[in-house]
Amino acid sequence: MSYTKFTLGILLSSVVLFTGCARRTVDKTITIGSKNFTEQLIIGELMAQVIEAGTDLQVTRKFNLGGTMICHNALVQGGIDLYAEYTGTALTAILKKRTIADPDKAYDDVAGEYKDKFQCEWQKPFGFNNTYAITVRGEFATENNLKSMSDLTKIAGELTGGFTAEFMEREDGYPGLKKAYGVAFKDTKDMEPSLMYQAIARKNVDVICAFATDGRIAAYNLKMLQDDKMFFPPYYAAPVVRNSVLDRHPEVREALASLAGLLSDETMQTLNFEVDDKKREPADVAREFLAEHKLLSSD
Repeated sequence: MSYTKFTLGILLSSVVLFTGCARRTVDKTITIGSKNFTEQLIIGELMAQVIEAGTDLQVTRKFNLGGTMICHNALVQGGIDLYAEYTGTALTAILKKRTIADPDKAYDDVAGEYKDKFQCEWQKPFGFNNTYAITVRGEFATENNLKSMSDLTKIAGELTGGFTAEFMEREDGYPGLKKAYGVAFKDTKDMEPSLMYQAIARKNVDVICAFATDGRIAAYNLKMLQDDKMFFPPYYAAPVVRNSVLDRHPEVREALASLAGLLSDETMQTLNFEVDDKKREPADVAREFLAEHKLLSSD
């Protein structure tokens, strides 16, 4: 054999070997995404850490991607393999369907639609319902005898609302709220989720679209108003995974199942507060929680 042919053979073998190793490495990697607020970072870490502890897969974290549609499109297009979504958000913002008050029916509907339309599988919910909650300062609610959204509607024309960009645009947000309650605020401001609570505490705004599982509601003495017309759908969070990923790695389903029903509203409030108020890292908060529940390999 000539030196040239021998060398060419070595090079081709190296390419095949390298390609095979790269393919195996990629096949053993799961990419998890998240939206851009605290709860999503914590849930993302919970999912990542139980997968790392319960399987031999490596996890790539693509957190803080942005809003709902960014994460959804990344999932469907293969940019990420899974992320946590909320039933009410999937129902209204992605599927463009009417709200469903019954949480089980809402879950079944979105799970079926995602399977048919997006080839994605909803896993069992984590257990908490992070619904939107129209919220005011506690003393303001007392002074104005505000208990429900209908009460707020009477004085909304004098108030300024501080809402996230998504809430301002989505049908299960301000546009739908105006139709359901006939509410119209004097002014509204687009705000990052993390800034809304500071803004209302400092009286820069009068009303915010808080998240029911946010620990800052109690910490800042805020009052969630009753959704007396049942406008907001249930927002139960659950992992959503592409079918092709589960076909290759059914062990992912089993790992995520360990989180099913584990997080109550109160538990999620506590975890969120650890990050938002005590400035702890989401990864550390998630690791501590999983260790307490014996879900890490070292336990």
